[in-house]
Amino acid sequence: MKYTPILFILLSFCIGCKKNKNVLISKIKVDTIHGQNIEDPYRNAENLEDSEVKKWVDQQNSLARAYLKKIGRTNYLIEKQKKFDAKKTFTISQLSVTTNDLYFYLKRQSSENVAKLYYRNSFEGKEEMLYDPKKFKQESNTEYVINYIQPNWDGTKIVISLTEKGKEISELIIVDVDSKKVHSELLTNSWASEIGGITWLPDNSSFIYVHHPITDPKDSGFLKNTKSVIYILGNNKDNFKEFFSKKHNSDLGIMEEDFPVVSLGNKNDKYLIGEKSGVAVYNDAYYLPIDQITSKKWKLLFKKSDQIKDYIIKNDSIFYRTSKNAPNYEIRKTSISNPSFNTAEVLVKEKKDTIITDFNITKEGLFFVTSKNGVKANLFKLNHKTHTEIKFPYVFGNISLSTKSVADNELYIETKGWLTQNKRYEYQKNKLIEKNMNRSYEENLLKDIVIEELEVTAHDGQKIPLSLLYKKPLVKNSNNITMMEGYGAYGASMNPSFSLRRLLWVMEGGIYAIAHVRGGGEKGDAWHKGGFKTTKPNTWKDFISCAKFLIDYKFTSKNKLAIWSGSAGGIMIGRAITERPDLFKSSIIEFGTLNPLRAEFSPNGANNTKEFGSIKDAIEFEALKQMDAYHHIKNGVKYPATLLTAGLNDPRVPAWFSVKFAAKMQAHNISNNPNLLLVDSETGHGEDNTKLKEFERYANILSFALWQTGHPEYQLKK
Repeated sequence: MKYTPILFILLSFCIGCKKNKNVLISKIKVDTIHGQNIEDPYRNAENLEDSEVKKWVDQQNSLARAYLKKIGRTNYLIEKQKKFDAKKTFTISQLSVTTNDLYFYLKRQSSENVAKLYYRNSFEGKEEMLYDPKKFKQESNTEYVINYIQPNWDGTKIVISLTEKGKEISELIIVDVDSKKVHSELLTNSWASEIGGITWLPDNSSFIYVHHPITDPKDSGFLKNTKSVIYILGNNKDNFKEFFSKKHNSDLGIMEEDFPVVSLGNKNDKYLIGEKSGVAVYNDAYYLPIDQITSKKWKLLFKKSDQIKDYIIKNDSIFYRTSKNAPNYEIRKTSISNPSFNTAEVLVKEKKDTIITDFNITKEGLFFVTSKNGVKANLFKLNHKTHTEIKFPYVFGNISLSTKSVADNELYIETKGWLTQNKRYEYQKNKLIEKNMNRSYEENLLKDIVIEELEVTAHDGQKIPLSLLYKKPLVKNSNNITMMEGYGAYGASMNPSFSLRRLLWVMEGGIYAIAHVRGGGEKGDAWHKGGFKTTKPNTWKDFISCAKFLIDYKFTSKNKLAIWSGSAGGIMIGRAITERPDLFKSSIIEFGTLNPLRAEFSPNGANNTKEFGSIKDAIEFEALKQMDAYHHIKNGVKYPATLLTAGLNDPRVPAWFSVKFAAKMQAHNISNNPNLLLVDSETGHGEDNTKLKEFERYANILSFALWQTGHPEYQLKK
């Protein structure tokens, strides 16, 4: 493969010939890839420190905020979210229960901007506040957020991960639970909330986590050569021991872009499991007897070709969920010390019309969850060769399972729905007991909202699940303002879950639609593979099919339809508006992957080649060209209104994706629709924001979409 820069031309011309448009100088770079010349007119915008680029971005921010100010409803939407939030009184997240029944969790009162860490000695026990993040680095005047917690096995100590300004990259502190004393050591270079977490060793004297040598997302070495290290409690310089990494385990074929992650299911497990992790759905995995922890004698457990999605270790057996020869997944079992995945025992066979989405094991047996179209879930218990359903008082769209350990009786069940906030249950001895930690919104707030689950015929005959939320009664007359979102990547499903932003849209009189496009996992492994690398066009074509369905069947019309996604979903939105610009009134893309041909040269790009492909491969290069919305913007086309957002602290997707797309869109769009860009220096990828920052984010987006789709109360004020 040749990748040769052959031309560098500086062109200074006015892109801003239209009213309210500013000038960004285009510095065209032409690259030759597999014999093709690829012209990149805004390569210069990849350098966000360049004075001209920085000036232009500042101007775009001012312009976008001026428009939002003229709408004049962002404060109204922020206050509306505060009122909804206040109805719950508090919000609990990240619950962790130890084997001795200690409960640790984050809790944010409705009057607070960030959550604090609490614990209690049982579900019914007295609640105690354990740590307030305001105590962390008080001298910095920065509002830190707890984004991950992990108690040790007996709950005597807990690791707390803290981050700021949406960076996600965090620092770790250790707290003694009884005394509430914070240890003196401060561990840096962690991303425990996303990569690897914290794995305590059985004696509670040390833990394993993934160390990131470089934590600056702008550095080309970011997310490369990460390593699992053992940290021994104390403040000695020899406390860190490299344990599982490319350098330490050179015989395992770990690549610089892989994340070497180590896990231990419970303190009585005999084996540590090491995975070459990353964005890929399936990984290579190795095992190491816990009594040989000082050695490097890792043995292969399974390969990514075994297509193992998740697994549980019990004694010398591995129970696992796989799509190998079963695209809707099966649950199988084999030995660890003498594994045979090709002849493994099948415990739960593949289902025809549903997929197996989760499973877990307690002392009472094996439990598993099935889902139809990603929106209706059921729970079963395996009884020898058969299984019985565990009935709930409600119908849920999403069910997930957890336990203390395989040796304990309790099965914990988290349930969600489009309008049903998390309900938590405990199941043991054939009894289902509701044990909620959170409070729900009042039912009368949601009583007039309808959920409609449909299927739409795609361009190739596939059936695409489409979920609709709206207030009754709905009159189909093409005047309904409609927001449609989707994602379609990494095999991630858009399972039902309560969302305040969706509720806000519906309360303003609109229809909210969720398109379950290919590339996601709603219909199993085949659904993911149907929008993966060379089949990626199905993702945006499915989305377009859903939009046409809503228009053809008079749910809405072209001038009333807004679309929204972010991150990898930016491929879907970007290509939808470049392929069918006539079909949408407005589009919102948050921190979007809009220039995949250049993604490989961003810090997180090498890892993402596992999902989208590499330009080094001629076939995958052609697929990336198809995905690249930036390169599909054409001159002289009437494009819909766009709002692009990005965070300068984003560790996943570089902000220059959005900057380049915005610059080219403004240069080539001939419609009167605004093309706005918001780049925030105080946020990242939309994760780990404070409450008010999150409320502001949604208020901006909803205001823009309601303005563009013609809501009378959201039109520009003079």
